Amino acid sequence: MLEFIRLQLKLKWGLNRNNSKKNAIMTAVAALLAVAIALALVYGLSFVLNSTIAVTAKRLSVLFLTILIIGLTVAATGMQMNRLYRPGDINITARFPLSPFKVFISYLILNYIDLMIYSAILLLPIMLVFGWAMHCITFAYVMGIILGIIFMPLIPFGLSVFLAIPIMYINSLLKRHNIVKLIIFIVLLAGLFALYYYILTVLAKFFIHRNWEEGTLGIWLSLLNWLDGYYNPAYYLGNIIFFEKFWIGIAGIVGISAILIVGGIAVARLVYQKIRTKELDGGGEVGHRNSKLDNYGSSRAILKHTFLDILHTKAYSYFYLGVAISTPVMVFFCNRLVSMVGEAQMGEGINFGAAMLVVSVFMALIGSFAATILSVEGKNFYITKMIPVPYRKQLILKGLVNVAVSFGALLVSVIVMSALKFISATEIVVLLFSQMLFSIGLVLNGININLVNPNLKPKANGEAEEINITYMLIIGLLIAAVFGVFSIIMPKIMQNGSTYAYLINIGLGLIYAVVNFLVFWFTARKRYRKIEG
Repeated sequence: MLEFIRLQLKLKWGLNRNNSKKNAIMTAVAALLAVAIALALVYGLSFVLNSTIAVTAKRLSVLFLTILIIGLTVAATGMQMNRLYRPGDINITARFPLSPFKVFISYLILNYIDLMIYSAILLLPIMLVFGWAMHCITFAYVMGIILGIIFMPLIPFGLSVFLAIPIMYINSLLKRHNIVKLIIFIVLLAGLFALYYYILTVLAKFFIHRNWEEGTLGIWLSLLNWLDGYYNPAYYLGNIIFFEKFWIGIAGIVGISAILIVGGIAVARLVYQKIRTKELDGGGEVGHRNSKLDNYGSSRAILKHTFLDILHTKAYSYFYLGVAISTPVMVFFCNRLVSMVGEAQMGEGINFGAAMLVVSVFMALIGSFAATILSVEGKNFYITKMIPVPYRKQLILKGLVNVAVSFGALLVSVIVMSALKFISATEIVVLLFSQMLFSIGLVLNGININLVNPNLKPKANGEAEEINITYMLIIGLLIAAVFGVFSIIMPKIMQNGSTYAYLINIGLGLIYAVVNFLVFWFTARKRYRKIEG
């Protein structure tokens, strides 16, 4: 059993994984960027709350500890579901000289070790930045953080053992209702973004005006008082870190965790045995679904196949369609925030620049998924080389689906800004045309990158997880920054600057689209032929 655990840890955390060095580097850069943003928010919110509310460091820390525990619980629940109930290697592990019970216990131990690692990665930097903002870093505080790293995974682990089963049941009920799951995801995404916008707005108003409204102050004070209570596991964790009612903290964490873990494992073991037996017996969906594409023309069939690929692949349906559908809401919030900060720093007349920056960033987010147009085919790519449709035509049709998604998000965003009279009619037209060209360029650029690096290796659950998306995202965000900078600065530094900004935006979008189209047109067929599927 110990050898099995060691092997699994090596596969996940070892340096000899199948991922390429480029992929590992880009993943590390993306992770560091996300951590840097999180730490900046922790420092800013801690500094502002400490400056405006008479509250102890321990009470304030419970806010961040609660968020960490929730995040770890979500991660732990996903691990429980994937390792225990939906393992991709169940036919392999069934041949190991291990009893089902030992495999079950091994997976639980692996999940807890992973949680320990995530706990260290998250808690240590966040609490050190928090201590820096609160001026409370001492030797005892650092020792408390180390103890917190040890004890924090207990509650998420216990909760995840319980939560994985009902979530799996709900997921099974919605198995054939991807649209419902997508709607739920979009609502959650929009809600989280609204919360993120609120926090950034609170910070921005404080640093601009150096004070808070009385209502805002009361909301945060009530929230902190409510979180710092016996019913919140983070309260006990805060006691451990700050050595305040230390033994109550230890007793609370250990007691709650013991009840959750023992009870959860007793139930989970029964479910695990049933699911394992069903999987090994070949229990799965029975029957054959007749294709609905048989009577379609080639173009319509490819368009529908591409859309169904998007809808049925989680990485696409959630983080592509979900972001695209949520974009108008996000654009609305971001425009208000960027224009508020911009007007405070640069004066009025910043709305067009803010709108251009925000919209182009979200177009880059949506367009980055065009870099998986080929990769998403995976092991079925060879079929695309057999069907009687020219390679270039296949790519254009697939690209049209991505362009349509981008245009849809853009049009709704423009309608929202127009209805709110955020920018003028002329600026609406300029923004619309420049971003349409930018979206076309992004899709063509993504196709060109995917042709160079098709990455057709099998992926977990058929997902589109690859480095091409990261490459495209970086390219898109850099160009979006250029759009924003010219739109904001030009009207401020020269006469008739707005006109020049309009021309630059449309010209930049046109050049980007044309260059990528020419590269696509003259290289696509040759590159496609070289790809082996």
